[in-house]
Amino acid sequence: MKTHVYKLVLGFVLTLLLGINLNAQDYEYIPLVKPRIQIWTCDYLSCEGNYVFRRFALTDEDTLIEGDNYKKLYFFTDSVFNSLTAECIGGFRENEQKQVFYKGKIITPGYSVRPGLIYDFSLSVGDTFSNDFYSNLIGYSLVLEVKDIDTIYYAGAQRKRFKIGEMAGTSIIAQIIEGIGNTQGLMFDMYSNLLLCPPNGRNRCYEYNGELLYHDNPSQDCITPLYGLNEIKLEDNSVTLYPNPTNKDVNISSENIINSVEVFNSIGQKVYQTNVKAKGKTFDINSLSKGVYIIGVNTDKGYSRKKLIKD
Repeated sequence: MKTHVYKLVLGFVLTLLLGINLNAQDYEYIPLVKPRIQIWTCDYLSCEGNYVFRRFALTDEDTLIEGDNYKKLYFFTDSVFNSLTAECIGGFRENEQKQVFYKGKIITPGYSVRPGLIYDFSLSVGDTFSNDFYSNLIGYSLVLEVKDIDTIYYAGAQRKRFKIGEMAGTSIIAQIIEGIGNTQGLMFDMYSNLLLCPPNGRNRCYEYNGELLYHDNPSQDCITPLYGLNEIKLEDNSVTLYPNPTNKDVNISSENIINSVEVFNSIGQKVYQTNVKAKGKTFDINSLSKGVYIIGVNTDKGYSRKKLIKD
C-alpha cells in the first residue's frame, strides 16, 4: 500500500514539475531585429486632426552607419513593399542586451522617435529612463518608469508587454510589445503622449515573412489609408494641386519627392495609380467622368490627400 501511495505522490510531483517546465517553455524571447522581412502598417492623427498613413519594412539588408551594422528600414505607402521604389530612411540594430537602436531620418509629421536607443526589452518593473529632447522642450526633467510587465499572446506568440508611465504618476502612457514595438506605431514617440495636445497613433497591422500576424481591426485592410472622403483633412500645404476644378490636365507638385500618386472616385474606389519619383507631374484626366475625386500623394514626408473636381 505504501508503495502505491509513494508512486502516486511521485507521479503527481513529476506531473506538476513537467507542467511547470512546459509552461516555462511557452515563452521565449523574440527579438525585434530578426531575419526576413517585417512590415508595420501605422496610422497617425495629430491633435489638430491631420492624418498620416505610413508603412515600414525592416529587411535583412545590411547597411553600415557610423561604424555599426544595421538592418535597413524602409518607408512606403504602396500596397506591396518594393525596396526599389520604397525609401530607405535608416536602419535598426539590436544588441545582446535586447536594446534596439535606430539611425536615420527624423520622420515628420507623425511624432517619430529620434535616432538613438528607441527600445529596451531588458528593462524590469521600476526601471526609469528619460529623454533630453522632451525635457528641454518642457523645461524640466521628464522621467518615465516601467510600471508593469506581463506576458500576452500577441502577433502569433507569447510576448512580454511593458507598460510605461511617468515616474511621478500612476497612469499608463504607452505599451511596448516585445519583438513588435510600440502599440501606437513602430516609430511613434511615446513621449509625445505627454504633450498638452497629444497625437494619436496605432499599429494597425504587423506582417512577418509574408504572414499577417496581427490585425487590430479586421474590418479595415492593411494597405488603404484609414480615413474616408468625409473625414479627410484638406488643409495640407505640402502638396499643391492645380488647376482645380479642371476638365483635362492637373498639375501636382511638392517641395519633396513625390513617390507615387493614386486617384480615388467618390465611393472610395482606386481608379488610377502611377509611380512618379519627381517633385512634380502633370496628369491627363480627360478620361475620368465628371465628379469629385481624391488624389492620394505619397511623398518622402508622408501621405497626403487632396480633393479634385473634374468639371
